[in-house]
Amino acid sequence: MKQVMVVDNHPVMLKFMSDQLEKKGYLVTTAADGLSALETLKAFIPEVIFIDLVMPNITGEKVCQIIRSRRELKDCFIVVLSAIMAEEAPSFETCNADVFLAKCPFNQLSQYVDTIMQHLEQGRAESLKGRILGAEQLFKREITMELLDSKKQYEATLNHMSEGLVELVAESTVVFANPAALDILDRPEEDLLSAEFAGLFAQADQDKICRHIAEALASGSQSEPDDPVEFNDKRINLKIIPVADENTRTSVLIILRDVTLEKQLEAQLQRAKKMEAVGTLAGGVAHDLNNVLSAIVTYPDLILPQLPEDSPIRRPVLTMRESGNKAVAIVQDLLTLARRGVPTKMIVDVNRIITEFFKSPEYRKIQSYHPGVSVETRLEDDMPALTGSPVHLSKALMNLISNAVEAIEDTGKVEISNQTAYLDQPVHGYETVPRGTYVRIGVSDTGAGIAPPDMEHIFEPFYTKKKMGRSGTGLGMSVVWGTVKDHDGYIDIQSTEAKGTTIALYFPVSSRDPEPEKSAAPKAAVKGKGQFVLVVDDVREQREITSAILSSLGYSVDTVPGGEAAVSYIQEKQADLLILDMIMDPGIDGLETYKRILEIRPDQKAIVVSGYSETPRIQKIQELGAVEFLRKPYTMKSLGETIAKLLSDHGEET
Repeated sequence: MKQVMVVDNHPVMLKFMSDQLEKKGYLVTTAADGLSALETLKAFIPEVIFIDLVMPNITGEKVCQIIRSRRELKDCFIVVLSAIMAEEAPSFETCNADVFLAKCPFNQLSQYVDTIMQHLEQGRAESLKGRILGAEQLFKREITMELLDSKKQYEATLNHMSEGLVELVAESTVVFANPAALDILDRPEEDLLSAEFAGLFAQADQDKICRHIAEALASGSQSEPDDPVEFNDKRINLKIIPVADENTRTSVLIILRDVTLEKQLEAQLQRAKKMEAVGTLAGGVAHDLNNVLSAIVTYPDLILPQLPEDSPIRRPVLTMRESGNKAVAIVQDLLTLARRGVPTKMIVDVNRIITEFFKSPEYRKIQSYHPGVSVETRLEDDMPALTGSPVHLSKALMNLISNAVEAIEDTGKVEISNQTAYLDQPVHGYETVPRGTYVRIGVSDTGAGIAPPDMEHIFEPFYTKKKMGRSGTGLGMSVVWGTVKDHDGYIDIQSTEAKGTTIALYFPVSSRDPEPEKSAAPKAAVKGKGQFVLVVDDVREQREITSAILSSLGYSVDTVPGGEAAVSYIQEKQADLLILDMIMDPGIDGLETYKRILEIRPDQKAIVVSGYSETPRIQKIQELGAVEFLRKPYTMKSLGETIAKLLSDHGEET
């Protein structure tokens, strides 16, 4: 006995067809619309389906397409019932039907049904395929060109909308979806139609969606969740609109807009604004701190040579100097955060940076705190060079390794690797990444991973999960972020809770080879021979400290409090060297001061000093002539060596 299904929204037609088929001994199942048919077909597999072409909710055409897409139903013999033929003949390709049957008078219709079933019983179904039975009975409806154009415009609008459009009936079931909706929800039409809309989303969002649909139906007005719903890796805004037809049946239209990229860019903008604000504050604080720290870092150098080895105050003075140097390191982190901490970039070897870090006291300290963690390297030979600051790249690496080791509770492994990577797609979290070859530095750990709520905050200054007092200030990842930004690079973070984290830094490769390491000036060349040095600084304490250092090194010294005073001084006297502060307030800065002095003495040598690292204005001053740069706070050794280098490079002995 053949199993037959009849789908028609007209009760009289449904009863007639089922009666005729049951009299012939067929097992008949009926459905009053396309939605009910699809629900029934989940459990019932007919051999023949008679289906009306024009029905509410899901049309017969769509139901046919869905039937053909299902493996268990693809061999069903489909007979489309229709009472109307428009300007164009029915399309077998569009409907995926085997036969079109006109809704003609019942006595004729009964004969056609008998003919179809006889052919099927006798195995002659192929002879029926592609035929329109009772075509002469079809009502030829004239459709004006205006109506046809309107229909085409309507369909074109739906098909080309950037926003998804979904129609629901029975408050939850999908009966229509435009191409954009299929793309956003990443579902083929045959899977989406007849599905429960809220059930497509995560459990956390289902109740919210159902509540807003109910509110829209109850109020008769639009409802919209305040926050996007989550769908796979996407974030989707929903706009829910109730629609009542002329028969007072209410359906629901839902407009979907994929705001994933928009939310990512918004988060990036907010983070950038926050980092810029904190950076501005940090830059100002760092500049002032560097002037204050000059005394703490420098005076021990002046005091210690005057103390006997057994002096009871020798240890406190050494502690003061060590603490001052630690404070200087924190200030440098603040400068990096302010994006004012990267000195002139050079061509550097990535392998050298990594291998030298493992020889550093900082790495030995990390090891001492975590003896159960093994740190391994997987470095490729012949890596291309990159343009950058070795100091800042090393500091970024130190922070990543410190974080990785601390993420491991007792025992585990951290791996540092590098490789050449070709990027032709954006790194996660970035809208665009220039296509090309990059140096990739990766740090992986087998630790606890990063929880999703923490992931959004890891680059924020002072946000830390580490042990206070042992693991820094909470600036580590902010320093990494600032360093990568200053080097035109990108950060990719992959983390799974309880499994570990991999952080990869991508830097553009350089076309030049790494530069050889520069050797420091010999210590014997530090002492001066009475050369005259003019110190220009707006901070009195800084002038006093620098003057004391220079005097102890054997130089003659005088000081002035600003740029204008320095210009006036050089008009009257000469100086072998200027120690020139870059930022002076009020008055002209170091660049303008040096420009004016060069008009008076074109061969004037100078050392420019600043609480910031090199900036565009410092780079401009270096381009003017015999100039070295020295970062505050400087020590007696660093100042002496810088003076010795500058004077020896330009024909003067020290």
